Amino acid sequence: MEPLSFEFVTVEEAKKILDGEPPVQAAPDWSDLRRPPAPQDTVLSDLAMRWVLSLPGEARPLMLCRRYPRIGNQLAALSANPAALHDFLVELLIDKRGGRQGFPDGIALELSRLHAYLVRQLPGGSDAPGWPDLTD
Repeated sequence: MEPLSFEFVTVEEAKKILDGEPPVQAAPDWSDLRRPPAPQDTVLSDLAMRWVLSLPGEARPLMLCRRYPRIGNQLAALSANPAALHDFLVELLIDKRGGRQGFPDGIALELSRLHAYLVRQLPGGSDAPGWPDLTD
């Protein structure tokens, strides 16, 4: 038997639900926190192209770089700092804010493969402390 999931609601919210009025939850508006797009966000940088080509074929995030060049540029810029690159990849792969749509399946898979490759490059491979294995 599976456990029941529940969420805490006020009496007023419960009454509205029982009376047939579903609660309206406004999605957080992150637009004020995002920086405005810059022209370089629409094109993959030379640094990013060289970085992608330096990766083995199975770890290259090609679809991601085509669809989201800004993220490809950020990954390449962080590639000199493995810890920062890892943190950014984890941020992309795991929704910590809640309610995010996420990446299309192919791009999410590319990010997971890139993460797995980068973890294997560390001393100790996937057993390196502090680097969770996100490929499971």
